[in-house]
Amino acid sequence: MTDVMKASAAWTIMLVAACTLAMAPAVAAPQNSLTRLHWLSGCWQSDGAERGTVEIWSKPAGGSLLGLSRTVREGQMTAHEYMRIAIDADGVVHYIAEPAGQPATAFRLDHLDDREVVFDNPEHDFPQRITYMNEGVRQVIAVLEGATSVGEKRIEIPMTRISCQ
Repeated sequence: MTDVMKASAAWTIMLVAACTLAMAPAVAAPQNSLTRLHWLSGCWQSDGAERGTVEIWSKPAGGSLLGLSRTVREGQMTAHEYMRIAIDADGVVHYIAEPAGQPATAFRLDHLDDREVVFDNPEHDFPQRITYMNEGVRQVIAVLEGATSVGEKRIEIPMTRISCQ
C-alpha cells in the first residue's frame, strides 16, 4: 500500500468517525439529568397518614439530591430513612436507601423524564423497584414494587407538597 493510499484510508476512517459522532443522539450528562428532578425537591406529607409523616428532598446540587423520611403513628416516630440520589464515580445514577438500622441499598436508574424517575435493584428483597411520579406542582406518588414470598406487591404512597417550615 502506498503512502498516498494509507493517508487516504486514514482520512476516510477519521471522516466516517466524525460523521458517526455528529449523527449520534446527544446524551445528557448524568449531572445535568439530575436537574430534571427539581420537581422532587421540597417537603411532602404522606396523604392519609398521621401529621409528621413526611419525605423531604434537597434541591439537586453537586451531582446529588439528599432525602429523609419519617413515619409517625400515634404520635411516635415508628420509622425513618435516609435517601440519596447520586452519581457514582462511573457516572451511573443510583438511589441509595438507608432505612434505620439497616445497611444501605443501591437501586440503579432505569428511567428518567420530566414526570417520572424509576430505580431498580432486582437482587433486593423488597422493593426491587422504586418509582416517583410527578403528578403536578403539589402532588407526587412514590411506588414501591417487587416480588415477595406471597407474590407481587405494589405500594403507592401519594404525597402532597407542604411548607418546609
